[in-house]
Amino acid sequence: MGMDPAGHRIALLHLHQRGAALDARERIAAAAAAAAGPDCVVLATCHRVELYLVLPAGDDPRRAVAERTGLGTDDLAALGLRQDDAAVAHLFRMTCGLDSAVRGEAQIAGQVRAAYEAARTSGPVHPMLARLLERALALARDVRTTILPSNERRSVGSLAVDEALRHVAIPAQSTVLVVGAGEIGKLAARALGTRIDTLLVANRDPARAAEIAASCGGRAVPFDQLGPAIAAADAIISAADTRGAVLNADALRDRAAQRRLVVVDLAVPRSVAEDARTLPGLVYRSVDDLAAAADLAPEVLEAIAGRCDQATRVFATEARERDAAATIAELRDRAEQLGAAPLAHALARLGHLPDRDRRVVEALASGITNALLHQPTLALKADPSRERAARELFGLAQLDRPQLDRPQLDRPAAVISAPVDPGADTVLIERPR
Repeated sequence: MGMDPAGHRIALLHLHQRGAALDARERIAAAAAAAAGPDCVVLATCHRVELYLVLPAGDDPRRAVAERTGLGTDDLAALGLRQDDAAVAHLFRMTCGLDSAVRGEAQIAGQVRAAYEAARTSGPVHPMLARLLERALALARDVRTTILPSNERRSVGSLAVDEALRHVAIPAQSTVLVVGAGEIGKLAARALGTRIDTLLVANRDPARAAEIAASCGGRAVPFDQLGPAIAAADAIISAADTRGAVLNADALRDRAAQRRLVVVDLAVPRSVAEDARTLPGLVYRSVDDLAAAADLAPEVLEAIAGRCDQATRVFATEARERDAAATIAELRDRAEQLGAAPLAHALARLGHLPDRDRRVVEALASGITNALLHQPTLALKADPSRERAARELFGLAQLDRPQLDRPQLDRPAAVISAPVDPGADTVLIERPR
């Protein structure tokens, strides 16, 4: 993908829970919030932290983020970097659910929309970034309605609830403990709804647990009182990044020995200790088990990926055309100015012509100009790298292209050329009388 007329590019700095511990994600997400604004959209969820930036070409994205957030060298090094087409392709695939644990789920598109809306609260989002995010959201809607009409409500939380209650004898009389009150935990709590008798919600932040529990008709449990909650539970849905430190064999053994206990582990890395997963009486399911059971057919995944790849190519093509728009506008302006003086001179000598014939002459001059510029225009749109050569070839090299204000970046540059001297730039050939 190319640059906009003022030389800005898209960059993505990202971190996923697959490769970063919770404390690192929380620290980076908290700091990244300071970078959000018209030229930076920050997406922070249970699974990922991503910063989409528009920067002048040549600027170092990590340095720009460091200046805005104060993040240290180690945290910056942990952030992956993608630019231009790679950043666009990732956003499109991620927004369509291809990077989710349950591929095709629609929750992530809502999170992208929320991040976009949050950035807009501080002012208009940079046109280049706004185009990208709006295209991603439109693509996700298109995929859901044309490829996944029956799977629009897919989410990790709802799948976890279905799997947990499938192993409970009487769901309507059961007690379910949700550990973790982030986005996934909240979805699971909401999906439980009126399907169970008692909902318990535990979280490191008691206020957050109380908020989720209250909104879902449940009861908050202090994190240091998980023991009694586990003893009362028929099923546990864990979306907390505890890495086995809390849900271990000692915490689950006595409860599983009494009667069957279902544990659905949505955390990555897993929140249930390895020695607890095979306890007698315990039915253990990981997020990978859910994803495998609910995964889309290969042909559906291929169709979504193909739609994302096509959208990436279209976006890149449009960006290349915008790259050349300023030079094309200058070229046409220059050609019109070069033709204006000789046309006016000719019409002055043909003053006896009626208005209808004068319009024919004007149309002829305009048609010749358009015909001459047609092929150079197509060539520049197809390959903006020819821009410098085109400017030199058509005498535009000496003209300085202005740097546009950000709200105008979506428009071709406007250039006022120097007045044309017909005697110097044109030769008027007259037929002998």
